[in-house]
Amino acid sequence: MANRSYLYTTNHLPESPEWQEVKDLHSISEWNYDIPLAFKLLLAGNPRAVKSSIWDTPEKIAIAGDFKTGLATLNEYLDRLPPQAEALVTKTKAFLSNASNERQYFILECGEIFDMEEGSLEAKNRALIEEINSINQDVRALAVPKAIIPDEPHRGFLDKLLGRKQEPPSYDPLEPFYGLGLGNWSNILYFQFGD
Repeated sequence: MANRSYLYTTNHLPESPEWQEVKDLHSISEWNYDIPLAFKLLLAGNPRAVKSSIWDTPEKIAIAGDFKTGLATLNEYLDRLPPQAEALVTKTKAFLSNASNERQYFILECGEIFDMEEGSLEAKNRALIEEINSINQDVRALAVPKAIIPDEPHRGFLDKLLGRKQEPPSYDPLEPFYGLGLGNWSNILYFQFGD
């Protein structure tokens, strides 16, 4: 099993009276072996530690953040991406603005990522909240990946003499932007709750 971070939306925070009646976590995305920047930006709205819905532990190792503020923060960053990323940006905005995905909060579950290294899961969660808060200080200062511009293939003397054409190397123009956490939105995750 891959160690993943999981992103959900919900209308009730864990441990609230409403939460005891129904765990209304709605699946949004998961990411293997990392916590991508997009997830951190979506948690930028007043991030706070909450109990995990995946891990049975008394420690608060999940994070909740205000949905609308987080979405606005991510959109501010997405608007700075170059035109080459437009397809991913459009899909991201369409998925997250879909009324069926909107709730009051985002919930980020990172226990599997935290558990990859020794140390207190709760301390790692607090450090992640601090990182999210520092990122949120100035979203405009965050680095933006540059699009890959492929080099023209070099044709050697013999290739020219014999009329051979050199195939351009294949590349995915969206490659620099996938690592941000874009392009992996889904309402079906490994851990499903009540949907």
